[in-house]
Amino acid sequence: MTGVIIMWLDYVLPAVIGIGLGYLILSKKNVDYSGVRRISINDFIMNMRKGQLIDIRKKADFETEKIKGARNFSKGYLKGKATKLRHDLPVFIYCDNGHASNRVGRKMAKNGFRNVYILEGGFKAYKESNTK
Repeated sequence: MTGVIIMWLDYVLPAVIGIGLGYLILSKKNVDYSGVRRISINDFIMNMRKGQLIDIRKKADFETEKIKGARNFSKGYLKGKATKLRHDLPVFIYCDNGHASNRVGRKMAKNGFRNVYILEGGFKAYKESNTK
């Protein structure tokens, strides 16, 4: 019986704790602790007018259709364009599908922006929401 308890304390308990901690860390996928948060289309729509709206898609895509009030900061945004943004206002970023926005959001956070919000699903999610 003592052997079972020792085995449980040496192997099972640490494994359970490790799995639990791993789950807690991975379940926080909407939070990037560098100041970047992924938000749903509903939260994005409700809040995007409270800050600076940035479209990082290709210029041609932006010119074809965009969210009203958005500014296009395609690939080279750090080369001067980010200096036009205010650090004291939230920044709402979207791309085609939500993936490229993560990279740009992290770069912005590294450059001092603390309230960066990424639209989950990108412009595709916005179009599917039938919002104009």
